[in-house]
Amino acid sequence: MNLMNNEIKQENTTIRQVRNFFYELSKSFFLEEPDQEKFIRWQKIIAHLAREAPNVTLAEAARQLSLALTELDASAVKNEYYDLFVNPFSHRLVNWTASFYVNGRNFGRKLVDIRQLMAEQGLVKEDAFKEPEDSLPVLLDLMARLIEIEDDLGDSGPAAQRQLLQEFLLPLADQMRQRLQADEKARFYPVCAEFLEAWLQLDESYFI
Repeated sequence: MNLMNNEIKQENTTIRQVRNFFYELSKSFFLEEPDQEKFIRWQKIIAHLAREAPNVTLAEAARQLSLALTELDASAVKNEYYDLFVNPFSHRLVNWTASFYVNGRNFGRKLVDIRQLMAEQGLVKEDAFKEPEDSLPVLLDLMARLIEIEDDLGDSGPAAQRQLLQEFLLPLADQMRQRLQADEKARFYPVCAEFLEAWLQLDESYFI
């Protein structure tokens, strides 16, 4: 019995490590403009995932992302990031808050909801994040943190993860993918969004 319990515990630990890896990787795409070192790291990781991803859909998304990372350079991706997510004067600027797509404006009800979820789990936004709690980078970071402290949260931990995934991350990723795919000049971040959505859909099966 102890051997079986140890095997189950090890399996759960492995699953959490894999899930945390994918959330941290996804966050790295959207957190900041990439430098050369990060760009090279992406190339290596995504090329591996194109061969070894957990399912066919995610593997294909990784293959498309790997192709983009081969055809583009770090400077091109950095400039695309700036135009899409930073430059306030860019006509290509893409909003990445859940409130915007649900409530039609930033700092809407969705922001209140995610703050409540965080408070219930004893979490607060880190000072390093300047964006609101319902922005994509913060939501991805929040999921990674919930996975890390799952054992400390008891039954509320998985429930909070499910709520975060289904009510915030999946709808936001879908809306952002559509916006990015509509930008005819964007070459990297539309496939990033496809990769993210493929991962989130796979992760949802963890809760079924």
